[in-house]
Amino acid sequence: MISKKILIIEDEEALSSMYKMKFEQEGFKAVVAENGPEGIAVAKKEKPDLIFLDLVLPGMSGYEILEKLRKDEETKNLKIYILSNLGQVGEIDKSFVDGADGYLVKANLTPTQLVENARKIFDGQNVGLKRKPVGSPVKNFKVKEVDKKAATQQTQGGGVSVLLIEDDAAIVDMYGLYLKKEGCRVEIAKNGAWGIKQAKEKKFDIIIMDMLMPAMNGYQALKDLKKDKKTKNTPVIVMSNSAQDKEMGKAKSCGAVCYLLKSQITPARLKREIEKALKISNSPNF
Repeated sequence: MISKKILIIEDEEALSSMYKMKFEQEGFKAVVAENGPEGIAVAKKEKPDLIFLDLVLPGMSGYEILEKLRKDEETKNLKIYILSNLGQVGEIDKSFVDGADGYLVKANLTPTQLVENARKIFDGQNVGLKRKPVGSPVKNFKVKEVDKKAATQQTQGGGVSVLLIEDDAAIVDMYGLYLKKEGCRVEIAKNGAWGIKQAKEKKFDIIIMDMLMPAMNGYQALKDLKKDKKTKNTPVIVMSNSAQDKEMGKAKSCGAVCYLLKSQITPARLKREIEKALKISNSPNF
């Protein structure tokens, strides 16, 4: 069986690398381009079976790329889906007018879910957002364009204080940036030992941590947090790649309020889980 080829046009290296890795793990061929000219050149050379195109790119917008691909005889019939955090009716409609085959919301999809959507697309199923009548709202969608500068500035303001203990740069980029955009003050620790130190030196409303980290594993970190009077009442959400029941049970017995699988958790869902944890612990909410 010939593997389907996916082209991902995305300038966030952490995201594109994560998507590429997941597609290749699932048996697809995946190539990445970080800007418009490169994406157009790769599309002409590789003739991918499916293109995922971000709208906010350096130098040339996704709309311009889409227009050029549709006007070129070599690429005009390629299947192109927008993959963006822009979700206003105008952006969605313009994408379809310019020739997009579909529109997916980046922040609402894990890499695993993106792969599942690709399979559905190849099976002829409809996925993602649809073009709306003029003036109609996009229901149940609150994600705005992620602005790194604005997100960085928000760390100085108020909001829920989050300690993210995670050594994977892609995870930090995806979840940390989203939470900052939602108004949280996020601090990062790249290993368990440093995370424990930060947690004890500063007061956080909630801690989110990986279970497999350098310097100290998640279970030991959990035990240390729950033993210390400064941190014992701070809710801790753990994230892991392991779906084994015994691992989940062990984490909860060590004090975690919930156990989330990285392959199934979107930034939007993580926010909801934080809200639940804060409500239970009577801490400040979003």
